[in-house]
Amino acid sequence: MSQYKVLIILVLFCASLLNAQMTWTQAPGPGWNARDLFTAVVFDNKIWVMGGDATGGVKNDVWYSTNGSSWTRACSSAQWIIRNDHSSVVFDNKLWVLGGQNASGWLNDVWYSTDGVIWTQATDSAHWLPRHGHNSCVFDNKMWVMGGYDGIANEDDVWYSTNGSTWTRATDSAGWHGRTNFGLVVYDNKMWVIGGYAGGMSHDVWYSTNGINWTQATASANWSIRYGHTALAFDNKMWVISGASSSMMRDVWYSTNGINWTMAIQTAPWVGREFHSSVVFDNKMWLMGGYDVGRRNDVWYSTGLNGIEDNQKTNLTSNLMLNAEPNPTKSSASINYTLPVSAKISLQIYNTSGALIKTLVDDYRTSGTYSVIWNGKDQYDQPFASGIYLCIIETPKQNLAK
Repeated sequence: MSQYKVLIILVLFCASLLNAQMTWTQAPGPGWNARDLFTAVVFDNKIWVMGGDATGGVKNDVWYSTNGSSWTRACSSAQWIIRNDHSSVVFDNKLWVLGGQNASGWLNDVWYSTDGVIWTQATDSAHWLPRHGHNSCVFDNKMWVMGGYDGIANEDDVWYSTNGSTWTRATDSAGWHGRTNFGLVVYDNKMWVIGGYAGGMSHDVWYSTNGINWTQATASANWSIRYGHTALAFDNKMWVISGASSSMMRDVWYSTNGINWTMAIQTAPWVGREFHSSVVFDNKMWLMGGYDVGRRNDVWYSTGLNGIEDNQKTNLTSNLMLNAEPNPTKSSASINYTLPVSAKISLQIYNTSGALIKTLVDDYRTSGTYSVIWNGKDQYDQPFASGIYLCIIETPKQNLAK
């Protein structure tokens, strides 16, 4: 390649930082035992916590709070047997508990209550297979159950019911891979399946308006692969909170379309965790419990992003840096860039006609300084002749040429 002399001109496209802050506040300690793999819902102007894998063993207790700080035990032993990794919804002015597991095996029973104290069994054996790690939601005046592990495989079936006893299968094979411990949220008149364990941890996002036909919004969201996270709809956004992959995470992300995701906070004040629960209550997002190196019973809340501006102005341009050495070069160039914040970036080489020559980076990167080598070859490993080439780094939101 010594016969080629490549002049690299640096062109910088940068993203705006949000002129906003996300703050999380810890509520005073709750009365319920530290736990993970439990459920939490909002019903009758209260937050409810039910069952789970707790200090002292798997539980079937029920707790409620009107403020997230002071908690009252509705019952120490509900009529439904002890369980974890179940799902819960609020439907038809009732609390519902669906499926799960315990030491005896997997469950597909369905229970409901109007007060959290007295529970009635809708069915001891729903039409869907016994499972855990599934998820449930309320959509189109129906309860929905989807995914989970049935003892043989991770499921990708979708079921619905209007009464909890009779269940109809919308599809036995949704477009997304069978999975467990994923996020499920109702937003923009759609059901959204978000990440989870699908034969490996994932960060894909899918949606459906009927539970039968599913569309992939993205195969690779900005946030890293994970499972055991939570998902919420709040402030006209979808949110993904914490979870685990190679480590426990404490980040929070949001999206208005399921495709483009923005990091609201990278390092929340609570410890990284999985198998926690989250709800929207009192115009706040709440995170509670979960597992890090042990079970937790801390409770945190946030009002979301504060001080966000519609017309965001960049303050990243003076900190996002890009340079190539040597420039010009006769063989290869070391392209160095510094990110002041974590972001999904692309780093590409173009010719002066605007044709893409090679993509060097197309991935999420945490803040820091990086170096990548371009050897003067294209995507097909063919060398390019002497000339002027543009090195472009791009992050979302706003473009700036430099």
